[in-house]
Amino acid sequence: MAETRHKLDQGLYTRHLKTVVVGLVLATLLTLVLYTTPTTTSFILSATTNSLSASVLMDEGGPRCLPHRHVMFLKTHKCASTTVQNIFLRYGYTHNLTFALPSVGNYLGNPRLFKADMIPNKLLPLHGVVDLFAVHSRLNPPEHKRILYNDTRWITIVREPATLYESLFNFFHMKNGYGFDLSQFSTRPMLELESLPRYGGKLGKNQMLFDLGYSDNMSVTELRSAIEQLDKRFDLVMISEYMDESLVLLRHLLCWSLHDVVVFAKNARRQEVKPTLEPRTLQALRELNSADVLLYNHFVAKHRRSVYEFGVQRMANEVSALRSLRDEYYEVCGAREVKGRDSSLKFKEYSGLVSGYVTANNSDQNCLMLSMPELPLVDTIRRRQKVLLNVDGLS
Repeated sequence: MAETRHKLDQGLYTRHLKTVVVGLVLATLLTLVLYTTPTTTSFILSATTNSLSASVLMDEGGPRCLPHRHVMFLKTHKCASTTVQNIFLRYGYTHNLTFALPSVGNYLGNPRLFKADMIPNKLLPLHGVVDLFAVHSRLNPPEHKRILYNDTRWITIVREPATLYESLFNFFHMKNGYGFDLSQFSTRPMLELESLPRYGGKLGKNQMLFDLGYSDNMSVTELRSAIEQLDKRFDLVMISEYMDESLVLLRHLLCWSLHDVVVFAKNARRQEVKPTLEPRTLQALRELNSADVLLYNHFVAKHRRSVYEFGVQRMANEVSALRSLRDEYYEVCGAREVKGRDSSLKFKEYSGLVSGYVTANNSDQNCLMLSMPELPLVDTIRRRQKVLLNVDGLS
């Protein structure tokens, strides 16, 4: 893996050297190496930074930070949360960290609120707390805190509610339960749409607030209180539409390297299978999901403030570096995108509507894990955790 990272760093250096104006090279180098952890082999543009003094590896004169390894990631349905989850699963596996895991599958609660006793004792360390929580759950902070360290960073992700609901509706074939498709939403009374039961007990309107542990029917006062509570609870709320910027903020929050937050998009539908909705349908979906709209708008505004505080040019530099590094991983891993149920895939995706990845370099653990779908990767981590905890009857 170290050899792969070295090749990626050298490729990234060459790419930037060709495209960045000479007078801005030093500034770009400084922003790229900020917070790179001393435990990795991934100093970006290492051949050049070796000549820099230790002081330029500090951020604004402060000490270099240490990687943070206690994370609670609340997955929200159809918000690109599986993409972000892959980052945490790979990081935890690579660093021998412990996870909150069910005995099978990838859910701990939902539609029920999470309870600590949903985790089998045999999959918990003796002291009863884990490093990482990154599977589907329905937020219940008092219970989640029972199995997490006190210094855990809390993270989630949100998405524009109308596009989220469209994705949810079509991905899970909710038409089969409701008897009509999205094109009819704009012609049906809103009271009828609001009264639709949650599909399978867990999928429906205001999905983000539901996943975050709240009712999908709240008064304005209750909604404002809920958003305020969530704002205080989460250290970072990522924005699906600004994924790369969110990944940069994530890496700085956790003091991880750019390599740690490189990821291939997961469980995302291919462009050709996404429907184009009429404006009146989108408006109906926003009205149906009006509570999620307020939630989303709040955290988009907060994201924009965070980018401004981080530095707009500094953010642009890091996003450019992240995208270049992702391209290098595609090349080094020999990755190509195929349909999710393609016969060439070693691990099939949940749905044929999404893309999967075939990699030529399966001997590299990171390349393999970058390409794996959620369920096989969770199964792999569960097997590893049983080994780490000396669980009998490994399967």
